Amino acid sequence: FGFTKANELFVGRLAQLGIAFSLIGEVITGKGALAQLNIETGIPINEIEPLVLFNVLFFFIAALNPGTGKFVTDEEMLNSVTCIHGQAPPPKPKVEDGIFGTSGGIGFTKQNELFVGRVAMLGIAFSLIGEVITGKGALAQLNIETGIPINEIEPLVLFNVLFFFIAALNPGTGKFVTDEGED
Repeated sequence: FGFTKANELFVGRLAQLGIAFSLIGEVITGKGALAQLNIETGIPINEIEPLVLFNVLFFFIAALNPGTGKFVTDEEMLNSVTCIHGQAPPPKPKVEDGIFGTSGGIGFTKQNELFVGRVAMLGIAFSLIGEVITGKGALAQLNIETGIPINEIEPLVLFNVLFFFIAALNPGTGKFVTDEGED
């Protein structure tokens, strides 16, 4: 419970799925995520529904508050296990866990999974705020045509939807460990 790396991964995956499905819904219906749920949009920011405000604040806090623990690769985890058998402990792994966790390299690593999740959380938060104020969904705010058949989706929108969907369902390699060395 709380701001841990495992919880951050879970919320990030939910945000990725949420943004993917809301974009598909907006393309098909022509309505933003909130309008699809019959929540009033195009209103002053001080009249936001409490649940929408809670979600926006939650995603901002979750995206900008890195969880506890640190990232180690599978190899570093294996090396730390071998030191139990009398070998000298390996050097402590260098971990640069900045606000966006960009030190994970390329590919589906846990560090990159956190980064994509944080981007999705911020994307949802900003698109919800924009929809409340403008009354337009995320795609309509960018002047992308909506309310069209799914086979006419802009290639970039389709790429983003597929990327977030695949990233949410594909667990990254490596592990996150707490300061006490637990998973």
